[in-house]
Amino acid sequence: SFVISYSETCEIPGITFAGSNKDMIKFTPPADAEYLHYGYCKTIDKIPMTPDGKPTPGLLTKTALESSSIPHLTINAGSKISPQLPFIESGLSFGKNISSEDAMTDSQVSRAVDYGRIVGRSMASLTDCLIIGESIPGGTTTALAVLRALGFDAKVSSSIPKNPVDLKNKIVSSALSRLESNQPFSIVATLGDPMIAFVSGMLSSASEISKVLLAGGTQML
Repeated sequence: SFVISYSETCEIPGITFAGSNKDMIKFTPPADAEYLHYGYCKTIDKIPMTPDGKPTPGLLTKTALESSSIPHLTINAGSKISPQLPFIESGLSFGKNISSEDAMTDSQVSRAVDYGRIVGRSMASLTDCLIIGESIPGGTTTALAVLRALGFDAKVSSSIPKNPVDLKNKIVSSALSRLESNQPFSIVATLGDPMIAFVSGMLSSASEISKVLLAGGTQML
């Protein structure tokens, strides 16, 4: 399953390369989904690129899926733009910019987890190993904030060759200063994104039925 989502945190200048420019970032998740299905994109006229011309990691995903004959399904869990292909629509809202406001409300997090559990249970019943992948620009920064709030001395990767560690730490420190609860749902609501909540729900129910593999990106931790 391929979960696409969005966090407005990715719109902070210098935080991500997941798009050729700021206005194109929101098209990256649906374009990744379209590329995996069609071999080309419909919402944009070429596959997602970094500003310096590096193509989406979806190239590796597509190669792996095809070489192993693995079927897949796209799930929209808060993407700003819907892909032009059949997909599961969760109806979840995108995440807000954690440097200036809470990503979600507690009730939005609860809904995302509950919906993830429903989808995870259904998909796990169809296979002996459910692989869950994601596409969410800015997702490493929100993941870093959540991990730090949970007490981990964590580090995360980046779409940029020179990881903007100082900028990420500045954003995370600012976001952590607003945190008023150490409850996991509240932490994700303040600092996280819809993908974290939805995939957590998928993982919790799917793992009761089948083996589950998180496909990668340090934000999947």
